[in-house]
Amino acid sequence: MTSETKKATLKDTLGLPTIASAGGLVYNDSHHILLMFKRGKWDMPKGRIEENQAVEITALREVNEETGLDINKLEITGKLVSTWHTTRHGNTKYLKKTHWFLMKYSGDDDKTDPQIEEGIIECRWVHLSDLPEYRELLTARVNYVVDFWHQNMAYTPRK
Repeated sequence: MTSETKKATLKDTLGLPTIASAGGLVYNDSHHILLMFKRGKWDMPKGRIEENQAVEITALREVNEETGLDINKLEITGKLVSTWHTTRHGNTKYLKKTHWFLMKYSGDDDKTDPQIEEGIIECRWVHLSDLPEYRELLTARVNYVVDFWHQNMAYTPRK
């Protein structure tokens, strides 16, 4: 492929440095998913991938840190999609790629402990039938991830 026919990537187009993160759409034994309220929006737990740390380990660690859920009750049951968005740290803008995983929490609507220092003020278990009430305040990327899960995996039998 010549340089003239090479397709531009998102990174090429925006010219921003990139960072990677991982997170999870967590569902439980009561068929609820976990949302967290942060900066005026409903979101799902995610965070930066530390150097030399596997993407899956990062996703599990971040769910544990941001929600207080017992990491020993979390299990990755599938890979969902990746999303991209811009973010800022200090005066630098970044393009952030988030790898999303489907995670089974072995429990019901267990108590959570939101990571206040990260701006998370509430974690809430939400039944799929109640999700429309949250859509307006879901971040665009979380709406996308939830839609992907709902259309492709929500009704697939899981262990």
